[in-house]
Amino acid sequence: MSAILTDNNALTRNKEHKILLYFMLCWFIVNALQAYFLGLEGDEAYYWHLSQNIDWSYFDHPPVVALLIRIGESFGHGSLFTRLGTVIVTTLSVGIIYKALPDYLKNIKWYIFICASTLLLNVYSFITTPDAPLLFFASLFLLTYKSFLNKRSVGNSLLMALCITGMFYSKYHGILLIVFVVLSNLKILANRYFWLTVFITTLLFLPHIYWQYQHDWPSFRYHLNERLARHYRINHTTDYLSGQILVFGPFISLLFYATCYRLKIKDQLLRTHLFIFAGTLIFFLISSFKNTVEAHWTLIAVPSFITLCMALINNGTQKYQRLFKKFAIANIAIIILARILFLIPNSPFTLIRHYYPFFYGKQWAETLHHTVGETPVVFENSYVLPSLYKYYYSDVTAIDYNTKSYRKTNYNLENDCLIAGQKVWHYQMTSERDSSLKYIDTKYNPGKLYPIEQFTCVNALKIEPKQLPENLKINSEYPIQIVLENKSEEAISLYNSLEIDYAFFIAKGEFINSEEDYKITGDKILPHQKILMDINLKSPEKPGIYKLLFSIKNRSFSGNFASAFYTVKVE
Repeated sequence: MSAILTDNNALTRNKEHKILLYFMLCWFIVNALQAYFLGLEGDEAYYWHLSQNIDWSYFDHPPVVALLIRIGESFGHGSLFTRLGTVIVTTLSVGIIYKALPDYLKNIKWYIFICASTLLLNVYSFITTPDAPLLFFASLFLLTYKSFLNKRSVGNSLLMALCITGMFYSKYHGILLIVFVVLSNLKILANRYFWLTVFITTLLFLPHIYWQYQHDWPSFRYHLNERLARHYRINHTTDYLSGQILVFGPFISLLFYATCYRLKIKDQLLRTHLFIFAGTLIFFLISSFKNTVEAHWTLIAVPSFITLCMALINNGTQKYQRLFKKFAIANIAIIILARILFLIPNSPFTLIRHYYPFFYGKQWAETLHHTVGETPVVFENSYVLPSLYKYYYSDVTAIDYNTKSYRKTNYNLENDCLIAGQKVWHYQMTSERDSSLKYIDTKYNPGKLYPIEQFTCVNALKIEPKQLPENLKINSEYPIQIVLENKSEEAISLYNSLEIDYAFFIAKGEFINSEEDYKITGDKILPHQKILMDINLKSPEKPGIYKLLFSIKNRSFSGNFASAFYTVKVE
């Protein structure tokens, strides 16, 4: 009798594995078609730009997304190849998440319903962002952790370390999953194999840390100090909460949230998934009180959401299961409709400004190239536009010039001296026309073109104040010295005059600018040359905690990010 049951179980497992493989094949084909027919989104173009120079890190992201793009584009250039790595790893993730489920929850029918109806999983299965490899390595980690719970060994420790390293090289959010795994199982801290995992992960992550050290810790500076928060508004939190209903599927997520109190935690693995899902949502909820939070940042919790849904269905009544099935079908219908509308010309989606790059990005690039030819273009405050332009015209030269009203990007680390002394066009996004200037009249990001006969590069010029007071009195003046240094290995010629100013930041995009500018004298700054300058620092009229930034003004461009942010107290 037991032999018959064993044979039946084996047949059932084989049947489910075949169905899973067919589902994964369909998943791959559908997302590959979507990737091929849909134009590139702005952030995807930026990641493509990063992929042109593979390194251990970049300013605002670790390198795996760039590596995925580079691998895909080894087969050719175009939206399918740019997204091919994403389509492959998310297809694999679908299979891995199923394997990582607690064995008693495995039911292929319900699993397919949940995967197909989870919006977040569908969208980021072809849109190329760091979230796709993060999901892949997180899913693989959960599978190895499942094995680790059953058998603590050197082999499992090594596998977990590889998965954790993959997460960290994909997106820094990967640390959240590790934190919540440990919180769900504090006994693991006393296990030597866990610390072996930590040790191996640290070794594998050292190249990234060394890159950060070589470049003066740009990612750490940005995320921990330079990423200025906006003034809090209630919609930061309400948008996040409503977003978490939408991204997990508007119908099944409502049912999940309404019934999750029924969850019965039977084992350590299910407890871990509960900690990951709840911990991730709570972490970003708290973050919404400090800054805006993108809804898709909770993608790392998708494997746990699927697992917990499977647990609710497994323990649910037939009535509950029928209701869940109806909601899942409704979600799937909406997702299929949305996928179709993205591919139909003149669909309602073409009217949504957020989706303009998909439909009008290539047309914008063609219009710009027809206007400027091979002349380099310097875009003001947009990492998207130079990336999109270069994506569609790989031989052109384009850079992003970031002013203090924007934010830093990887373009701040790149060598803008490649176009020093050349004639360039300064592209400024605006819908206001000027008859004396060339105008790019497109639906997506129209703008003016200002001619600059000889461009002066500034990325390598850095400012550091000497003996800056941390406490200032309101509306007072302080004579201080600053050091201007050329950090590059080449001389910088000043084809036009450069000036230094400073600003006291209150919040993101809100600052009090200096009333006086200080001209940099001379016509050339030699490699590693340091120039001492005296300036008059005037404090704000209102007390508070400010972040002080020193900038270089370059012709028609306002001040950039030439220094670190310095916290000062005005009282």
